[in-house]
Amino acid sequence: MQNETRVNRIIAFVVFIISLLVYLRTVAPTTSFWDCGEFIACSYILGVPHPPGTPLYILIGRIFSMVPFVEDIGLRVNIVSVLSSALAVMFTYLIIVKMIAMFRGKIRDNYDRLIVYAGGFIGALTFAFTDSQWFNAVEAEVYALSMFFTALVVWLIMVWNEKADDPGSDKYILLIAYALGLAIGVHLLMILTLPAIALIIYFRKHQKLDLKSFGLFMLFTAIAFFSIYPGIVKKMPNFALYLKTNAGVDVMSIVFLALLGLILFLIYFTYKERKRFAFLAITSLFLILAAMSTYTAIYIRSGLNPEIDENDPENIENMVSYLNREQYGTWSYIERRAPLWEYQIEKMYIRYFGWQFIGQGATLDDEGRIVENYSLRGLWGLPFLVGLIGMFYHFRKDWKHASVIMLLFIATGVAIVLYLNQEDPQPRERDYVFVGSFFAFAIWIGIGVTAILEYLKKLAEKFKHTHKMLILGAFSFALLFILPINMLSFNFHTHDRTGEYVAYDYSYNMLQSCEPDAILFTNGDNDTFPLWFLQFVYGIRKDVRVVNLSLLNTQWYIRQLRDEEPKVPISLSDRQINDLSVMQWPAEGRMIRFVVPKDAYLRDQSDFFEQKELVQEIEQAPEITFTLKPTLFSQYGQGIRVQDLMILNIIDTNRFQKPIYFALTVSRDNQMNLFDYLRMDGLVFKLVTYPTKDEPLSPANLRTNLFEKYQYRNLNNPDVYFNENIKGLLRNYQGAFFSLAQYYGREKMYDEMTEVLDYLTTVMPDSVIPVKKDLKFEIGRMYYIAGKHERFKETLLRLIGKRDVTLNEKLQYADYFSQLYPDPEDATVIVSVVEQIAKEDPDNAGPSYWMASHYLRRNEYEKSVDVLSKWLAKNPNDQNAASQLDQIKLFIANAQQDSAAADSAGADSLEN
Repeated sequence: MQNETRVNRIIAFVVFIISLLVYLRTVAPTTSFWDCGEFIACSYILGVPHPPGTPLYILIGRIFSMVPFVEDIGLRVNIVSVLSSALAVMFTYLIIVKMIAMFRGKIRDNYDRLIVYAGGFIGALTFAFTDSQWFNAVEAEVYALSMFFTALVVWLIMVWNEKADDPGSDKYILLIAYALGLAIGVHLLMILTLPAIALIIYFRKHQKLDLKSFGLFMLFTAIAFFSIYPGIVKKMPNFALYLKTNAGVDVMSIVFLALLGLILFLIYFTYKERKRFAFLAITSLFLILAAMSTYTAIYIRSGLNPEIDENDPENIENMVSYLNREQYGTWSYIERRAPLWEYQIEKMYIRYFGWQFIGQGATLDDEGRIVENYSLRGLWGLPFLVGLIGMFYHFRKDWKHASVIMLLFIATGVAIVLYLNQEDPQPRERDYVFVGSFFAFAIWIGIGVTAILEYLKKLAEKFKHTHKMLILGAFSFALLFILPINMLSFNFHTHDRTGEYVAYDYSYNMLQSCEPDAILFTNGDNDTFPLWFLQFVYGIRKDVRVVNLSLLNTQWYIRQLRDEEPKVPISLSDRQINDLSVMQWPAEGRMIRFVVPKDAYLRDQSDFFEQKELVQEIEQAPEITFTLKPTLFSQYGQGIRVQDLMILNIIDTNRFQKPIYFALTVSRDNQMNLFDYLRMDGLVFKLVTYPTKDEPLSPANLRTNLFEKYQYRNLNNPDVYFNENIKGLLRNYQGAFFSLAQYYGREKMYDEMTEVLDYLTTVMPDSVIPVKKDLKFEIGRMYYIAGKHERFKETLLRLIGKRDVTLNEKLQYADYFSQLYPDPEDATVIVSVVEQIAKEDPDNAGPSYWMASHYLRRNEYEKSVDVLSKWLAKNPNDQNAASQLDQIKLFIANAQQDSAAADSAGADSLEN
């Protein structure tokens, strides 16, 4: 037995090392988009992240950020996810082995060893390389650490189940309670393991299913669950607020001290009186509360006003609002915000489940998201098939513990779908939420491997095969390659973050686009958090005040912008800020006017016209005028948001003393019709004092930013993976380069124009970051105008060969080629290209029509007739082709008559 334990631990360690090395090899080298920048920055400065807070994650991240094992601080915090995920995989292995042992019994021989350990090894590594688990493992997010706690408590309850009759086994229940409290300081998802834990306890105490006892136990479990959430998590802070409001701080403190004293007394009393279950319940409650004390870090740090202090939870009122996530609003769980099956379950869960175990589609929508809900690509459905085998086998062998896994699978899957009640569309993919469900299914994959090997062993015994071990070993290796190794191979490139610095560089470039002491309006989390990372971790451009438009709807954020350096000009008092709300607004809109100081107007004019030496003197102060239309629409009418009111207030109060910018990613709806006064300076639009219709960019600023200030690390490296969302974001660079090239084209500065286009090709080649076909065509046309005819020729041929170009577009590009490059050699090239298109789509008449027109333009009449005649021979009912052929024949006949008439007239002239 001792030897078996050692072997099991060695294999568990190997599983940990394999997953750790893979995650380290593919970890993001710095911050990534979405919440990563916020979590890294808050870890580094011990700030307060978005509600409901992740204090334990922030404290752990702070420790990792201080250890100089790598240079980049973002990478240091990313390692938290790497280690957490590798440990979660290791515990998955241990859980699978224990689950198998529950129905197979102890290992007796080498056959058992192989069957059991192969199931655990393959199942755990399959989970390690699933799409979502791997994604969470390589960036600074809370889901990896949350998954670690999930796997840990499931393993602990199984250890307890094994040792429940031994003295001291209760320590595992207390450890679970403490781990649960700690996990709440990371993410609330871990609470969903409680029903599965309770079911294991029930089956350990009751050998047979008794409806009465089961009902009572489930009632107790429900009470325990709701006591923790929303009880301890939400209701206890509300109770504290109630006491403070109605009785005062002193009474509130006395009540909570009395409750703490009561809990400690009950722990002592139940221990002394040997009341085991009461002692366990009360001590577990105490340990959960003790572990949740990490939330005091949020309260304490907020009182010290760190640079990131979301919701400002430095008092009881704000802390309750923070824990209750009030800024995100509330919604009904009954009334669905999107179709339950078609969207919330099928698209937002089953599609994600398929990515892990069935296959991942390749068709993308306009947002770069995978369209197919079901696909076999890459995985061929084999992990799912093995998991199904494992599920049925588990229920047949041990229905009790199979029910535990099923409950865990549902609670962390479909139950989350019902709870979240997601709207359509979502701003990003949400698969990372369901990793607990994928973890549960991976346990069945491990059991499925055991089931297959068990069947093969029995089959070999039936036929009295002498090489049973060899057969089992061979199939184990086959399953290893079919499941985790194939999954590793399929997912490796898309999960390898090596060399991916887009979030860092894009945010750096955005900050560098701004003049000193600027105000920069950003769209939301994805714009804002990487900027916070650069400012508060590396101190880059802290003079720029980032104003998040989503948060600009909240009172606490407005006060922070007004009061904390660098201050944003806001003219509202605390009372006025507290009274802010959605304002009714006429459907036709209202005219808004801002008086512009003369010095600001002249400064902007000078900045733009300095190249042309055209500074206009003015006699009176100009003004900005625009129509603000409603930005909110409901059954009750139209209105404008608090953020719209605040943008107006900031602009009016600022009076153009500080430069104001909008990030390029801010939608026009959020620009409030100001776009007539927005000038492109790079990845930002600057609010200027003159209409920008005639020239919507600053060529000097844009060139300086693109050529001198911006960094484009690895955007020309084909070995670095960029997903479709990132490619879409990077097209903002392409748009900026194109706008500058257009300006030079209008000014007939062709050398400068080609220099811009060449630099774009150098830092961001089309082979790495594909250029949209329309933009690619326009860039090629610019080269042609500048005399670079060969570049346009190459562009047209490349466009014709692209998969996302329609047949009509390909023939249109071929027309451009035919007209611009009439040389016989070029004509042969384009005809061969169109002939190849015709071979690929032989039932389409387009290529034949095109070639007929092409030959007709070149006066090659016989070839034109020949093309259409061949097409009509195959498609005699094509009236368009027949009509075109008749017209060509008539044209040829008329041409021949004219030629004959000309010859006759020439002969008569000679005779005369």
